[in-house]
Amino acid sequence: MNGVFTLWSAPKRERSPEFSPLDLLLLTLSVREWQRWNGRAILYCDRWYADCLDRIGLLGLWDEVDSTTIEDASALDVDATTFWTAGRLLALADAAVPFVSLDCDLITWRGLAEDCLPGEIMVTHWESTEQSPWYPSPGELHRPVAYRFDARRDWSLRAANVSLAYFGSDAVRQAYVEEALRFMVGNPGRPRPELGVAPELLFAEQRLLPLIAGEHGVPVRALVNATWAPGQDRFIRHDQAPVWEPLRVTGQHAGITHAWFYKARLQQHDPRRLRLRGELARRLQANYPDVADILARQPVS
Repeated sequence: MNGVFTLWSAPKRERSPEFSPLDLLLLTLSVREWQRWNGRAILYCDRWYADCLDRIGLLGLWDEVDSTTIEDASALDVDATTFWTAGRLLALADAAVPFVSLDCDLITWRGLAEDCLPGEIMVTHWESTEQSPWYPSPGELHRPVAYRFDARRDWSLRAANVSLAYFGSDAVRQAYVEEALRFMVGNPGRPRPELGVAPELLFAEQRLLPLIAGEHGVPVRALVNATWAPGQDRFIRHDQAPVWEPLRVTGQHAGITHAWFYKARLQQHDPRRLRLRGELARRLQANYPDVADILARQPVS
């Protein structure tokens, strides 16, 4: 199965969208482990990232690179610092169903063939939409002038964390991309640094998908059957034992590691960050020494 990775420089252009050492470890292992267990890896990026990866020597990691589709995102009336995944939506629209979309900081340590069922949708895990600054009622969100919230929709549904998202239904994929872009384009919403992410982005990317899938009669499953409560900063419901630890590498029972918001939260010398970086470096050196050699040549601390 194809794994779709996306890199769009517009959201970070003002502060230089370079890769940190941890970013590079996560990215390279994400791609290589996907190829090892699940299939081809396809990168959708803009020309800035294509040139950057080529200079580093990593553009050849992927089986296929598309450096034109995401360029169109920069022409949209979208605040890239708020809706930083707008480029990914264009990649989702272009990819051939079925496929899996992965964040570049998420690593799959196992095959997902048995989890990705034909005609269905699968996401990383659930997120609680109980009233919180991250998931306010839809009427409290900024929206484009022409966008209307339909009161007949079931807004009580949980949101879906789409750091990994399997699309087995073309109808859901098309409807999701269309509505998410319709909500993003012309939206006056702005970044919320105190939250780490704008509620408008969470609505478009994570709340709409299970809603639209349900309206199409398409099941949505979670790879990790757990519900994250952003207001409590923890999983409040978890049907698996032990509780999933996103940063765990060794002994990762769920088969996926996700750096998630921890990348920004953990300081450079935080023991958890250092442990993660060390474990990833050892895995890369042991399994992909050619890639480890490329990273070792990078002029970064």
